[in-house]
Amino acid sequence: MWREKNLNMKAFRTTCRLLRSLKGFYVKPRTLVGFSTSSYSCGQKKKNPYEEADQAKYSRLVRSVLSSRGPAQTPESLFKEDDLLYGPVNIFLQGKQFHEALESILSHQGNLKERDEHLLKCGYIESVQHILKDISGVQALESAVQHETLKYVGLLDCVAEYQGKLCVIDWKTSEKPKPFIRNTYDNPLQVVAYIGAMNHDSNYGFQVQCGLIVVAYKDGSPAHPHFMDAELCSQYWAKWLLRLEEYTEKEKNQDIQKTD
Repeated sequence: MWREKNLNMKAFRTTCRLLRSLKGFYVKPRTLVGFSTSSYSCGQKKKNPYEEADQAKYSRLVRSVLSSRGPAQTPESLFKEDDLLYGPVNIFLQGKQFHEALESILSHQGNLKERDEHLLKCGYIESVQHILKDISGVQALESAVQHETLKYVGLLDCVAEYQGKLCVIDWKTSEKPKPFIRNTYDNPLQVVAYIGAMNHDSNYGFQVQCGLIVVAYKDGSPAHPHFMDAELCSQYWAKWLLRLEEYTEKEKNQDIQKTD
């Protein structure tokens, strides 16, 4: 059993290194099909194996890789800092409501529900108004993706055009300004992980080469958009593969210790 796992790990490392050399978050475009794995699609939705999946689990898996280094500065590690600066807030709940409100707007399902009125008063939607004007051609919302080669899954926020460029869009909330992409810490790795998974997921009939991180603010001040072009995504993709390899190695070692 240990030898089998060791061989699998060796093959996984080889695959990661090959994809790093090939900038492998992008593959040859496939014939377009009219469906996606999201709760919203621009075309007819095809039944797929993700529909009955635990979406909470999907949303945690990529984050598990990103947080596996422990004390590294990540968005999650900043929650405590936000509490100290601005008092205790339920950031997870606010983020969930913010995403639900955006999904309602971007899927053209009409006005926001009454339960989102408090969110509007908090200013998050007001914060992203100037960004939403540049968003068009929504392809997927709250959509599960799976990298069929590297065997990881995730749950992305949105795929749409931003200023004419098709992007995986990640919406973030923050209590303090994050005007530079470096202020978002591991968020770019999360975005390229989703891009890579989507581009290698047979349930999607389109390819994405760009990313966008939007940081919205509770006080309604203009959100900061951090656009990631194909070249920048390729750089972060190489870093993501290294992080994924480290995580897989760590998990393998833990499994070995449990069997000893």
